[in-house]
Amino acid sequence: MEWDALGAIGQIVAAAGVIISLVYLSRQIAQNTRSLKNANAALVQSNFQQLARQAYLDRDLADLVIRAMADAEDLPPAERLASRAYFFDWLKTAEIAHHQYRCGELDESLWAASLEFYKAYFKTPGFRSYWAERQSAFVPEFRAAMGEWLEAPSALTRTDLYLESAPKASDSSAAFQAESPAKTPDCP
Repeated sequence: MEWDALGAIGQIVAAAGVIISLVYLSRQIAQNTRSLKNANAALVQSNFQQLARQAYLDRDLADLVIRAMADAEDLPPAERLASRAYFFDWLKTAEIAHHQYRCGELDESLWAASLEFYKAYFKTPGFRSYWAERQSAFVPEFRAAMGEWLEAPSALTRTDLYLESAPKASDSSAAFQAESPAKTPDCP
């Protein structure tokens, strides 16, 4: 064999090696992206659970939050400050989730479901009042999105009205049993 032929064979083998490496690298990047989205989904869920846990473990806090969502202006100063700090936590949690979604680091369906949950809180008079006073503490993209969300219809009952319109336990269990299970999403 001539040296030129051996050189050509070497180049073909090297090119094949590069192609195989690129295919492997692209699969690793895709797997890393999925892992990042799953980790962000877990973080968003954990943040939701932490905020909810505070309210269901501390009935005084739950009572305060309900009263603050209805009208925080009538609260004594200490309760108003506490409720405003709780509202700030909710909004910052939503802001972080929104940022992750905008950056493609949070699954669209998870974000859409989370947003409906958030809107049930954000549309209450107390949250709206807090937002009007403190929106400058949030990034411009989140402020613009909040403006849209506050005007958009919500699929969930506004949280401050829930106690008045909640179905009885027997009604909700029948509705739950009547629903068909959702298709499990593919998560390759």
